[in-house]
Amino acid sequence: MKTVRNQALWLALVCSILIIVTGCGSNTSAAGKGTGSSGEVMTLKFSAINNAKHPAVRAINEKFKVLVEEKSNGAIKVEVFDNGQLGGERDVIEHLQLGTVHMAYVSPVLGNIDPKINILDLPYLFKDYAHLDSVLDGPLGQEILSDLPSKKLHGFAYLENGFRQVTNGKREINTPEDLKGLKVRVPEAPISIANLQALGANVVTLSFNELYSGLQQQVVDGQENAYPTINSSKFYEVQKYVAETNHMWGSFIIVGSEKWFAKLPDDQKKIIEEAAFETSKYQREIFREEQEKDKQTLMDNGMKVTTPDLEPFRALSAPVYEDFYQKNPQLKDLVERIRGE
Repeated sequence: MKTVRNQALWLALVCSILIIVTGCGSNTSAAGKGTGSSGEVMTLKFSAINNAKHPAVRAINEKFKVLVEEKSNGAIKVEVFDNGQLGGERDVIEHLQLGTVHMAYVSPVLGNIDPKINILDLPYLFKDYAHLDSVLDGPLGQEILSDLPSKKLHGFAYLENGFRQVTNGKREINTPEDLKGLKVRVPEAPISIANLQALGANVVTLSFNELYSGLQQQVVDGQENAYPTINSSKFYEVQKYVAETNHMWGSFIIVGSEKWFAKLPDDQKKIIEEAAFETSKYQREIFREEQEKDKQTLMDNGMKVTTPDLEPFRALSAPVYEDFYQKNPQLKDLVERIRGE
């Protein structure tokens, strides 16, 4: 009996040692994955308004998610909610301010709460892509984002939504006169509204996730977006004509909840900031590569493309600048520095 008892005690001791060793091994592995001593993983909720095929969503999945998860050694998991799953842009901005959504990219709808963002919507602001990239990736681009923390948001970098073209289901557009009487949807961004009004369209604001049905049901006659958005949203199913007006460069801004971001440790802040900047450059590359393919797809699906003379459009857009300076005199210097870059 004594021998049996001793054997039982010996086996119990060996098992205890094995459990301790195995447990230590597990903790070392977890720490190696960057999950910290507690083994906790932070899930970063990222909201995207477009579907998975859009270059902006592709860039978040292919670059931002990958970089953040790799550089954090698994301590941060990025979960992307695309196709407006978390609501329209106004809803998402509120969620960001509350900290219930961590990051998103949003259009210049942000201009409703921060006038500096409206600068990006000014008509014919950028001369070409070289000018555009120089501004976005430099001090002027950061200056545009500098007031967002006071709005409970953190600005990181820019995504491209392309030079915008006007589509409609009624007629070709070759001159500004052809826009008169057309109900054209624009986002709820002040300068977007002013641009199309200056060109003579009847402007209607509508949430992007309601746009396809609005075109289908003829609530609006047309809309304005860049080729990748027109194609990825299949607007060719409900629109017939495209006019290459290039009237403004469309932006998305990668933003985060300031409340959430401020609480992150410095190493995680750096990872997210660097990933956002790399994603910005990557997204612009793939956007521009896809643009011509998207244009061809629209034509293959029956859309007719016109290339109007842009000088009359530029002339009509001049008052948009005058009105902007009148309402925002403090921003005139920044706009002029961008135009002169």
